[in-house]
Amino acid sequence: MGQTLSFVFKALGDQMFANLPGPETYGDLTGRTFLVTGSNTGIGLGLAIHLARLQPAQLILAVRDLKKGEAAKESIIAQTDFKGSLEVWEVDMADFASVKRFAERANTNLKRLDGANLNAGINVWDWGMTADGWERILQVNALLPPPSPDASQTPPHLTITGSAGMFVAKFSERSGAKLLETLNNESESNIMDRYPTSKLFNLFLTREIATLPQAKGVVVNVVDPGLCTSELGRDLPLPPFVLWVFGKIGWTPAKGALNLLYALLLPTSPGAYITACAEYPPPSWTLTKKGLDLQAKLWSEMVELWKGIVPEVSSVVVV
Repeated sequence: MGQTLSFVFKALGDQMFANLPGPETYGDLTGRTFLVTGSNTGIGLGLAIHLARLQPAQLILAVRDLKKGEAAKESIIAQTDFKGSLEVWEVDMADFASVKRFAERANTNLKRLDGANLNAGINVWDWGMTADGWERILQVNALLPPPSPDASQTPPHLTITGSAGMFVAKFSERSGAKLLETLNNESESNIMDRYPTSKLFNLFLTREIATLPQAKGVVVNVVDPGLCTSELGRDLPLPPFVLWVFGKIGWTPAKGALNLLYALLLPTSPGAYITACAEYPPPSWTLTKKGLDLQAKLWSEMVELWKGIVPEVSSVVVV
């Protein structure tokens, strides 16, 4: 509880007073390739705009709706005068088959990948009580394999968008024999704890990915964009007063995306949690033996799920 309160005060201070470094801090990205999922709106679009200002050779917008993706592409070019290759690729991160096709396209068409930000969002309040709901929530941020290292420049990055919500996750389902089955059981799962628990899982999966042999030489981290007034919150069942507060202290998607840019371009510790453009300790209990055992259990269940649905992916995630 002490750490949670401490973080709440820190987060409020950051929301009101943090001065985040802008894109000009990082220099240009000549010759590099970056990929951003969920990049037609909100902080994903904000990150794509920041990256475009730095003029990489190739920028890929991975979106569910190609029409919206093309509109985002036009907006990015108009705002940044981007000169590189700007492509819109279709991927539905809640659909295993779509993710598989997307990964195959990336492996076939990309000569290099210097940074991938997994930022796709889904309405967690509608998912999770169905037979495969939690598996799909986790799939959004866990199925794409990390990029291949290239020692000639800054190491490639795999950055997963998380949230400070993990600090208030109760995760009462942790005692279940099967975590995913328990979370999918309406009688045993806490619907109001669904969002923060999903963000806690972002942390767990990020840390597991960072330990894979395939991630050697890759910077893997999870980043909190801060409290932003993006479209993702449109479906959250929050009281009017809370929404009013969010509107008063929430950052624009462009400002929140500066946190993503920091995590995507600068070196960090393996599996680090980033907030306000700096590393910050995760919930302390997640570093205890019980917390690490829980993390390993979740990873094991996810690997079994992948092995059953996309067998070739299991060779990437099994150590």
